[in-house]
Amino acid sequence: MSLIRVRMMVTFENGASEIRPAAAPWERRAGAGVWWRSVPRLTALRLYGSTGWWCGLAIVAIACLPLVIASAAAEEAAGVSPPAVPVPQERLRVTGIDGAVHGFEELLGDGRAVCFAFLYPACPMAQDYAPVLDELAARFAGDGIRIVGVVCEADDPADVEAYRTTFGISFPIHLDTAFTLAEALGATVTPEAVVVDRERRIRYAGRIDDRYRIRGVMTPGDAEPELANALEDLVAGRVIREPRTEAAGCPLDRPERPAASAVVAPATPTFFRNVLPFLHEQCQKCHSPGQAGPFSLLSYDDAVEWVELGIEEIEARRMPPAQIESDLDYTWPKPPTAAELAMLREWVAAGKPEGNAADTPPLAPLPDYSAFQEDLGPPDIILEQPEPTQIGAHGDDIYRHLVFPLNRPEDLRLRAIQFLPGNHRVVHHALTGHLPRETAEEAVRNHGGRAGLSHPDDRAGGFWEPHGVGFRVPPIRDDGQPRAAFMSGFVPGVRATVAPADAAIVLPAGCDVVVQGHYVRTGKLETDSSRVGIWLARQQPRKVMNMIYLNGDFAVVPQGVTDFRVCGSYTLPEDADLVNVVPHTHQLARWLEIRASLPGEQKPLLVLRVPQWDYNWQSSYDLVQPRRFPAGTRFEAEVSYDNSAANPRNPFDPPQHVWHNESIHDEMLLPMFAFASEKPLDSKGESFQRFVSWLQRSRFLQRLVHHRYKYVADPQGNVVPSPDFDDDHRY
Repeated sequence: MSLIRVRMMVTFENGASEIRPAAAPWERRAGAGVWWRSVPRLTALRLYGSTGWWCGLAIVAIACLPLVIASAAAEEAAGVSPPAVPVPQERLRVTGIDGAVHGFEELLGDGRAVCFAFLYPACPMAQDYAPVLDELAARFAGDGIRIVGVVCEADDPADVEAYRTTFGISFPIHLDTAFTLAEALGATVTPEAVVVDRERRIRYAGRIDDRYRIRGVMTPGDAEPELANALEDLVAGRVIREPRTEAAGCPLDRPERPAASAVVAPATPTFFRNVLPFLHEQCQKCHSPGQAGPFSLLSYDDAVEWVELGIEEIEARRMPPAQIESDLDYTWPKPPTAAELAMLREWVAAGKPEGNAADTPPLAPLPDYSAFQEDLGPPDIILEQPEPTQIGAHGDDIYRHLVFPLNRPEDLRLRAIQFLPGNHRVVHHALTGHLPRETAEEAVRNHGGRAGLSHPDDRAGGFWEPHGVGFRVPPIRDDGQPRAAFMSGFVPGVRATVAPADAAIVLPAGCDVVVQGHYVRTGKLETDSSRVGIWLARQQPRKVMNMIYLNGDFAVVPQGVTDFRVCGSYTLPEDADLVNVVPHTHQLARWLEIRASLPGEQKPLLVLRVPQWDYNWQSSYDLVQPRRFPAGTRFEAEVSYDNSAANPRNPFDPPQHVWHNESIHDEMLLPMFAFASEKPLDSKGESFQRFVSWLQRSRFLQRLVHHRYKYVADPQGNVVPSPDFDDDHRY
């Protein structure tokens, strides 16, 4: 069922006309009357339905406009909301799952207002916000606020009831399959809330909170509870502080399934011949049952429902996640090409023809992501998570260092290691490393408990220190082997980290395996019990694996700067094979690039570029075959930071100086490289010690600035004497 959108013919005094959506920037809300703010040169307005039929005509004399504008401006200046036109009562109706029609008066009862919450059971954001809405329904019930869920896209009413049961929703959910209510209230996405008072006036419309100002992009920091604020103002009789916000979510205009009898031209893309192979290559590793993707993309019906949204996400470069560009060949899928995007658009424009299943090219079976990698054989050692992690229905994402006890008396040489999530729906990504037993135990004592847990139902072992790593980095062994290091990474679609045939990953004696896990929420209570599989090398390998850290040299990212560049470099002391790259920075980054300048070569090699960095989608990139680099190769990394208010991922509002430090709200540039070499590349641990030295320098400078000594951070990221000091060094 497609959403019928109201459009308007706008005529200006110069004679030009154009069709605009009803929810134009200068109009308050479709279906709620026009709120004139500033309409220079506007002379005529026509309303059109989706079929183009003339629906109404309002001629506005240009001489009257100053009076209308002045009146609205005076009301705004006085702090009084302009009166909204009541929504017609016959349009404020919904249908129960049993087929009964419920009017506005019945929904309102003796209440003060009805909050219509537009939802769709398969929309991941509607799932995420279900418990938030349920809490608001309970909180404001005594104040006369009635929350009513509205589902417009119900293929099967049983899905709606299953949604209520799965997410523990107590408020009623009804249907609006004709989109009558959605059109009247101007709802365009799910979830979206519209509050209508007893006089049928729209008092608030938009987001539930500002966790997602952009679809799929979580705003760091504490969410602003915009719907709750509006309800508080309404109950208190105050002017609503922000009556309109822009909701972000799943589009509320599901396409129609094309008729089976539609004639398809031979060159037209079809689902089986063209779309299914694309989905198999780019999407299905995550978007299949039990995996991290919030919905499946396996069947024709799945594609009909979600591909248009997928095109938008691909064009915004949010999907597939963690896209990279490179001159090297990685196992990570390459991003969709312009030709593939054009094919998807052509398929949609043609009515989404299904085609013939016999036209499907051969597709490799999807791996079993619930099991350890089969072609390696059973792991020699399996480490179980000591206690399950419990993730509450909503709140901030959880970051946690989980300790898997091992503590062998001898070094272990590994040919492979794999982190295996117990619940793929909640494990977003993980980094697997090792720590000495005594270091891990001290970290649990100091930073265990509820650090980083925001929901009452959250439970987790291990430790988390939001302002640092939570442990003191132990000294490197005399033979150059680090006692604390990463070994592998996990993101959806990635399985075991396998060393080259002539090399091994060293897990030092006396160490436990520590996994830094990132957990997301699904709108309901979840648990996870993950495992780590270890495969031992069968013979003494000729080469050792080295973890090299490339540090970005900076102290602070100044507030307000939109393109602050940070660089760092590392020069290879011996010939070595590059096996894996882990780009790493934090939330302010826009893009990150790594290049290699080989001795005697004029043009640097693009090792890896992340064109649109997202902290929530970090990955570990394995080369298809190790790449040999000669001694003297200089690896250079560069990142661009945006520390302005325009950056939706900025953890601070308003922006503030962000220092080089370990917290996720601090910044760092620290790409990591896994090299295989015949002897250790960094026997003194100098690459990591450079990172530690810069952290210490940054912390010292931060104390100078924050303790109001005579130093400040300038727009170039330097710490300099404050110009506000007098000759006696006083403010």
